[in-house]
Amino acid sequence: MRTFPSNIKRIVIKVSTQMITDGVAEIFHNKIHSFVKEVADLITYGYEIIIVSSGAIGSGLAKLGLKQRPKDFKELQALSAVGQIYLMKIYQEEFNKYNLNIGQILLSADDMKDSARRANTRNTLEVLLKKGIVPILNENDSVAIEELSYGDNDRLSGLVSILLFVDLLIILTDVKGLYDKNPKINNEAKLITQVDKIDQKLDDLVEDIDGGITFGGMKSKINIIKKLVNIGIPAIISSYDGISLKDLLDGKEIGTYFLPQK
Repeated sequence: MRTFPSNIKRIVIKVSTQMITDGVAEIFHNKIHSFVKEVADLITYGYEIIIVSSGAIGSGLAKLGLKQRPKDFKELQALSAVGQIYLMKIYQEEFNKYNLNIGQILLSADDMKDSARRANTRNTLEVLLKKGIVPILNENDSVAIEELSYGDNDRLSGLVSILLFVDLLIILTDVKGLYDKNPKINNEAKLITQVDKIDQKLDDLVEDIDGGITFGGMKSKINIIKKLVNIGIPAIISSYDGISLKDLLDGKEIGTYFLPQK
């Protein structure tokens, strides 16, 4: 069993595209339903949950019945505009079952660089949480090209975690956590259940796994988590398949836990 810092209450949960959609034409309604139910349960236990959700472009593809992701940025932005509405509709329908409302916030990199915008974002999030409304954030892909290039929402989830100085960041992705080798190409890869310190050895490992070319891969996650743990915010990377968020918060060894530094 893990020992988390005491009094964990406010949590950012980052949801990957792979958890929402197959990336082309199918929305994983069952996964979204299961996830929303767990979030609703956590809220009844007294947790404050902020969701950072990818999946707008995939949702746009599904809504329009397209079978292939375009490469042109303008088309991707248009798909994101369609997908955002569709995705939020699905989230709201699911949260309605538990008498919970959602509030959507779209952010770009510039919003986090400007002090006034950061303050406004923080104030909005605080009011939503105070009123028992579940904030759902996404990068504003429909207008900001850099987000489509430097993708997905790993960086945003980390920046929001720092903005609110939350108690824990959970990144849900398509792998069970950080491995000592790339599990997608090496059957002997072993899951690293806890990282006490992000050092050069770990950076080199992640560089090898990612190949230095992926945008939404493990490298971007480790880079933002490094900033979090250095200011005392713990983080977990895990797959959502076959796990319970409550079990994770109860200390069971699920995924990779990044220990906050003193």
